[in-house]
Amino acid sequence: MALIKNNKGILWFRLLRIRSKHQFLLASFSSKLKINFRVEYFMAPESLLVMFIALAAGSIVKGISGLGLPLVAIPVMAGFMEVDRAVAIMIIPGFLMNCYLLWAYRDHALNFASLPLIIFVGVSGVVFGSWVLSRAPEIYMLSFMTLWLGGYLGSLLIKTVIKPPDLIIKHAPAIVVGFAGIVQGSVGTAGPVLAPYVHSLKLKQPQFVFVVSVLFQIFAITQFCSFIWLGMLDLDRAYQSLFACIPIAIFLPFAVWLSSFVSHKAFNSIVIIMLIFIEARLLWRLLS
Repeated sequence: MALIKNNKGILWFRLLRIRSKHQFLLASFSSKLKINFRVEYFMAPESLLVMFIALAAGSIVKGISGLGLPLVAIPVMAGFMEVDRAVAIMIIPGFLMNCYLLWAYRDHALNFASLPLIIFVGVSGVVFGSWVLSRAPEIYMLSFMTLWLGGYLGSLLIKTVIKPPDLIIKHAPAIVVGFAGIVQGSVGTAGPVLAPYVHSLKLKQPQFVFVVSVLFQIFAITQFCSFIWLGMLDLDRAYQSLFACIPIAIFLPFAVWLSSFVSHKAFNSIVIIMLIFIEARLLWRLLS
């Protein structure tokens, strides 16, 4: 090996040694604390473009109907990355998006009966659902969601109202939120469980969006804390998650403004179309 005799070469050689030493210390530190430091913070341009378009389309649907962003964005992103990465990327945008929708529709806020109970069963459901995810096959939860949503769409088709016992009606919000939390923790999206119940309340568009945003935010906060605790939201995914906020910040306010021109009848049709789309996707996942 040739010796480096000039001062610049010696300085560069020493800098390389210092850099290697620091990289070794960083690797040792991260392995002890189980922190995953990564360098590949950026994705390919074509992947970023697809991700941007999916998030933009999902933001418009979300701003008008209050649901649909994960169902639009996550399957598209999962086409060129791991599913758990796609879910992790949506955590920070989902949290901030719900904050914005709650603020935008604050004038249409509704009083939640037994809100502490709803929060408790929702958080407990997410935690239990995460445990179910590690123990039970996904097909069980997919089957439950498919039957739940399919039954509701069937009742709309035949226009039959089934009245459950008064005890179930009294505790229906807590029961639905509990089941939705389990589904959120085990599958990653509670929309197929929450949306039919909230839609059955016959709320107007602003009230519908506010209610589902409150419930989704309960799940989002729990999932955010869980992913950090489990080490599933590392620096790499955090950077990509922050990038995902850009198209949402652009298109979500536009969708909220656009929703003011949507009539109640048109909004009801949009929600039903979204529910049919969700049911079709659930059936496809179940049969594939």
